[in-house]
Amino acid sequence: MTMNPRILTKATLNAVAAYDLSRPVANGGLLERAAAFPAEGKPYGHAAAPDLECAAYTTDEALICVERDGTARWRSDFEAPAEQYMNGRAYCEFSLKGDVVWLYRPDLAMKGRDHTDQWLAFDAATGNVLGQVDLGSAGHGAEHYVHPDGEQILLEVGEGQDGSRIYSARLDGTGIALTEYEWNSMLCALSPDGTRLMTVREVRGSLLEELVIRTFPGEEEDVIVSAEALGYDEDKYETFFIGFIVGYLDAETAIVSVRGELAEDEDDDEPQDLDFHHNQLVDVRTGRVLGPMPSEFFDREDIVPLGDRSFLTTGSNGGWYRHTL
Repeated sequence: MTMNPRILTKATLNAVAAYDLSRPVANGGLLERAAAFPAEGKPYGHAAAPDLECAAYTTDEALICVERDGTARWRSDFEAPAEQYMNGRAYCEFSLKGDVVWLYRPDLAMKGRDHTDQWLAFDAATGNVLGQVDLGSAGHGAEHYVHPDGEQILLEVGEGQDGSRIYSARLDGTGIALTEYEWNSMLCALSPDGTRLMTVREVRGSLLEELVIRTFPGEEEDVIVSAEALGYDEDKYETFFIGFIVGYLDAETAIVSVRGELAEDEDDDEPQDLDFHHNQLVDVRTGRVLGPMPSEFFDREDIVPLGDRSFLTTGSNGGWYRHTL
């Protein structure tokens, strides 16, 4: 799944399906597909232009930009050997205006030790390379975050057990102007107005994590929400992590999940289901935990916050359903 910021896409067996989030949907209603772009096999990374006239997707061999009828507008081959060096996938995203396609290419994973990851910007109309930078990372995958100013884009590169590296970029007329951040955190969400970043980091000296809201630009730590504020109790929980769902419900409220394993009740001889996943609401202005989501959404693991007071869940038919709180 990818979202930019009002177009959402998913991969099907031979297509990129696109959904227009600006179209009205009744509370709890099915999100109807707005367009489908034929693809060569099942895409991995995928995105659609805001005007839904073209889509881009990645395979293990190339980035391909296609028209609605499946005609390839252009492609960029990765020139990687048939057998990858390690697990790693390429990801793509359109700029806010749809005139640029950004590509994260995990060259180390695809090509071997003499390579590091690359970030490229392509002219969406022609496929011409507008800029390319060496990230110096050794990632397995990445997530793009399109800034609402129409100029900047952020990237989180996941390096497995080594954590994440976070970058921002813009085109400056000569290529890509790159910034790397030294937060030692995971980037989880960009606020609807682009002035805050929601991150999660490990707490030094413990196995716990905390939610950190940072200003952008500026990078100041604005709000910190501890594991204890989210309900952690060392007697109740064996492990306690923040995520997988962390995102803006709206400008003032976040949906934040906690997950892990409950401590075993030694007095209970019956088999115990110790895994848990709980979704909570947090006031991002103050850090105050507002409480659990409504019961029908409290333990769901498929929630996608959209930043406009709505969120998605997945139905038994595989479709997305949109809900408003």
